Amino acid sequence: MNSTKDILPIHSDNKSQIPFSHLKHLFLDVLFNPKYTIGADQFLKSSNNSVYLSASITDSSTITLHYEDYEGHHAVFSEEGIKTLRCMAATLSSRNELADCVQMYTEHRKDVVNLVYVRLREKLKVETVCVFMCTDELSEKTQRWIQVAKICVGTIFGIEKCFYEQIFGDLGSFEDSAANGFVYIIEGTAAELLEFPDSLLARGRLPQRPDILLPLYHELTNLIPHLMAYLDQDVCLAKTICNFATKIMLRLKQQMANVLSVTEKHVLRELSTRPLPGGGIHPLTKYIIHHIDLIYVHRESLTELVARPQGSNDDQDPPEIPGSREMDEGLIFLKRHLTRVIEFFLQNLKFKSNFYGQESLHCLFMMNNVNSVSEKIKSSKELEELIGTHLQMKLREKVELAKTDYFRRSWGEVCTFLKGEGLKSHLNCDFFPGRSTRAVKKKFKTFNHMFEDILQAQEGWIVPDQQLRMKLLECILAKLIPAYNHFLERLSRVHKAKRVSEYIKYSVKDLETKVLDMFQNKY
Repeated sequence: MNSTKDILPIHSDNKSQIPFSHLKHLFLDVLFNPKYTIGADQFLKSSNNSVYLSASITDSSTITLHYEDYEGHHAVFSEEGIKTLRCMAATLSSRNELADCVQMYTEHRKDVVNLVYVRLREKLKVETVCVFMCTDELSEKTQRWIQVAKICVGTIFGIEKCFYEQIFGDLGSFEDSAANGFVYIIEGTAAELLEFPDSLLARGRLPQRPDILLPLYHELTNLIPHLMAYLDQDVCLAKTICNFATKIMLRLKQQMANVLSVTEKHVLRELSTRPLPGGGIHPLTKYIIHHIDLIYVHRESLTELVARPQGSNDDQDPPEIPGSREMDEGLIFLKRHLTRVIEFFLQNLKFKSNFYGQESLHCLFMMNNVNSVSEKIKSSKELEELIGTHLQMKLREKVELAKTDYFRRSWGEVCTFLKGEGLKSHLNCDFFPGRSTRAVKKKFKTFNHMFEDILQAQEGWIVPDQQLRMKLLECILAKLIPAYNHFLERLSRVHKAKRVSEYIKYSVKDLETKVLDMFQNKY
């Protein structure tokens, strides 16, 4: 009962004898009958009662749509259903009676596409229009809209075009106007889909949010050409959608032209002066790292935008192959931008470090924050090439300089003291008998106080990067332990100081343990 013959029992030679009203009824029966709307494995991957729609535009996250998103709404056809509809469409086309069935088909599929789109929006909680909201929520909503747009353009519209072409394609005189029907199916959803970026750009504050603008630009530069590829711009509805999409891209490019310079100004003019506990990573540093990552991820889109500025005519000046002069100019522009951003960041960081009361903490703050940016650049070979070796060397030198300054300001006096200058042995003629014990006690007491004061003062300080922390601690121990051993050796040789071990509060092992426990606090 489920075969094509059950729906169209007339022999193929006698199909033309079937009345139009009966063929129309059979066509609607297949179009709306649930038993012809299951499966569609050739279009969608199904598993465990779930349908996975993955947009092929980019490699972003896969969205899971459960079967209830389709159940009862006949969203997809079986292969047999498509063959049956095609058979009847061909018959109607040969009799010049296809127009009414095309209208029924397009109206029904338009409702299906719109319903799936609405369910997608509800599932991901995406508004059709970007309403006023806080910036963090705006970023999240934009990412969700991108997911919906990629499913619609990359999957749903593609499925509908495939259905439409299999059923109505190459049908004689109808072929010339076939595009009208498909455009009618998707035009409402496409127009509504574009309202979100349109209203988002109308807010006029996106140049200050590159974390929103860059991903949006990257995705739209991929999505809109795919959308336009579905549409025949000779069709009025299609032309309207394409013009709307083009205007959105022009407005987006205008705002993109400002986003890099705005970022540079923001980095230079971020004037917060409140010190962070323990000399940790400043929010400006996190902002810089995130911005560098954004530039790297979207470097191709940005390079194309810079290489071919707003207003250029692609038809008169066709793009060259990758690696062309224009692309090189775009990369140079991005390198210069990142150099300015990092230079401004270093200036601002030095300004902020002055608000740390202790000079040692000032150095630790600089070391931590400059190292974070340096390590981000080192994490990718491509990013290293984009930044350039000169700037990387400058960052590493600043990290080493801050580490050296920290040691000198924190431990320099202790190491100088441990040289034991001023303590005379029994072979020295200016040693006064009877004072050696007091001198030994005083030396140990002074060292213990100095060491404990450093530990107490720096108890809440942090070095978040574990590799940097171990290098810093190794640097301290490499100079402190030999000096302390020398200190113990000299005191043990002092005349009549026979019980030096009684005055030792910290053994060499104790010192190592205490130092290795430093900088582990987390905020």
